Amino acid sequence: MPIFTFNGADEATVREYFKRVGELAQISNIDVEQFVFINGNSTIIGNGYESDAIYVTIDWIGRPLKQDPVANHILEFFSAQSKNVYVKFTEINTFLYHNGEQIN
Repeated sequence: MPIFTFNGADEATVREYFKRVGELAQISNIDVEQFVFINGNSTIIGNGYESDAIYVTIDWIGRPLKQDPVANHILEFFSAQSKNVYVKFTEINTFLYHNGEQIN
């Protein structure tokens, strides 16, 4: 269950990107029904980038060979909204629980 959290992007933009979730599923070899998008609706403050920075965090079961293609897919879409797009991957592996059950 990959969980994408978007900060610095408005909800309408995140919803528009969600329309491309099928492409992400193919790139990462994950069932499209497993994707979760969260609009963090946070403003990034610091280093003069706060006006347009977008920071995307992805919590997922580690797929090191898929990180670059996924990051590039995100950058391709969000670079029209910002010149400062950050993507961070976190491997949750066996550390995520859903309704009390371990996801792996």
